[in-house]
Formats: sequence, structure tokens, C-alpha cells
Amino acid sequence: MSNETEIAFSKMNGLGNSFVVIDAREHPLSLTGEDVRALADASNETTKGCDQVLVIHPSREGNEKAVFMQIFNADGGEVEACGNGARAVAAFLGRNGRPEVTLETLGGNLLCQSVEAGGSTSTAHITMPPPKFGWRDIPLAQEHEDTEKVRLLSDLPLAFMVNVGNPHAVMFVTEDKDVDEMAREYGAALECDPRFPERANITFARIDENGIHIATWERGAGLTLACGTAACAVGIAAFKRQKYQAPGQGQFIIYPPFSRKRESAHVRAAALQRLLVGFGAESELTLAGLVEFEFSGELTL
Repeated sequence: MSNETEIAFSKMNGLGNSFVVIDAREHPLSLTGEDVRALADASNETTKGCDQVLVIHPSREGNEKAVFMQIFNADGGEVEACGNGARAVAAFLGRNGRPEVTLETLGGNLLCQSVEAGGSTSTAHITMPPPKFGWRDIPLAQEHEDTEKVRLLSDLPLAFMVNVGNPHAVMFVTEDKDVDEMAREYGAALECDPRFPERANITFARIDENGIHIATWERGAGLTLACGTAACAVGIAAFKRQKYQAPGQGQFIIYPPFSRKRESAHVRAAALQRLLVGFGAESELTLAGLVEFEFSGELTL
């Protein structure tokens, strides 16, 4: 942007996955990669940094009941989907008189509902586009007959590949493994593996009697406290591989990692919550959980 402009924003998080949300419906806004990197930088005194920058625009389809959500990762790149980000925008719009809304994204349209949960929190529920399993749709660089069993490295479990608006690789590990450490060790290299022409989100998952614990290395953002689309990918993989299932048909309780916390006490509290993923035989994919409003302010760009 060439001229300095004051822009209102809200800082939000979904289970610690942090966002700068900008409503550009009345005042058109075009961000550069440099703008996004500056806003997402942890040293930014105004935003305190974030994993993704989310910009709300008028519907591209002329739908009065919809808005278009533009999604930028911390590295400045624009991406197709962000599950927790969609929940954050749904909660933002819910507090501004739109508890039900359709979010248009580059990865498909999302049906959203939100309800204020008291204080600075809301519960947001979204219905995702149908997942894609074909190797071209994920996408992979070369043909794989079975995308549910892809060998990425010889010392890692077979990866379950799926596109839930963006590409994901999910690996289930045994109880003696620390998913956080594995995501930290392998995530950066696997994200940019040449087999992923658009890069990929890399998730390690561990199952116990309470649910599924996950850690995700997000393409363009690195190791984050939570990832909504990764939770969806894990729920799908668990359903397909007939692993842990919570009470309720096709429901899976997903826990983001507890070991990495941001400084905010609010974020620490939010990070101890869970995501509920629903996935059934009809391929309807849903994601629900808490969203928190941290603070609001004005940006100068």
C-alpha cells in the first residue's frame, strides 16, 4: 500500500491459533505480502503477531448472506483455507449481528454459525466443503493409487493425504511418541517436500482414551498452537482408518498441543479447550470449538 491508512482490526484466536481480523467490506483493502509479514511479526507492537491475517470482503458471488474471506499465512502467501480462521471470522460476524453466514474462500464455501459463550469467547461451528482424496486434487506431484497410505520417510508412519481446502498429510504415531517434538523435527522439511507442488500441512496425531492429540506444522506459518483444517484432516483419517471415535456418530475430539503457550493468559486458557470434528459416510465435514476475542485496535499501513 502506498499511502498510510488507519485500519481497524481485531486480534482473535481459536484455541491459540492466532489471527488479525480486518473488516474491509466498507473500505476496500489490498494487502501486499510485505504488509502481511509486518502484521504477523511477533515484534509488531500493535498486533503482537499472528499466524494468519484474515480480511473480510463483500461476497464475490453477489450473495447478501455471504462474505468473502481472504486468508494470508504469516509468510505473506495467500492460501485457500483456514478452519480456525473461518471460525474466528464467523464469531466476529456473529458479534456484529450475523450469527449465521456463508464464508466464501478460495477453497470453497463454508456454512457458519456462532453463539456468544460469555465474556470474550464465542462458540463457532462451520460446515466445510467435501474433502478431496484424488492425488491430483490434493495435489501430489505424481500419481499415487492409494493416497491414504503414502510413505514420506522410511522412519515415519504412512501418511494419510487429503485436501480439506488445503493439502494435508496426517501421520498417526504410537503413545510413546511426542507429537509436538515430531512436528518440530520433521515439519519444515516435509512441508516443502517436492512431492507437494503446493507444499502441505504436516500433522502428527496420537490417540488415547480421551481423544486425539495433534501437532501441526502449517505451510507458511510453521508450528502453531492449533490448526482447524488439520483437525478436520485428522478426523477424516481416523474415520477412514476406523480409529478412535467419540460418543456420537462420526465425531472425533481433537486436542491441540498443550506444551506451547503464548504469553497471554487468555490464550493459555483457550488452548486447553478442544475441537470437535464430525465426519460421516456422506462426507459432511464439520468443525466446532471456542473462539476468543483478545483485543481491538488500529493499524497504520
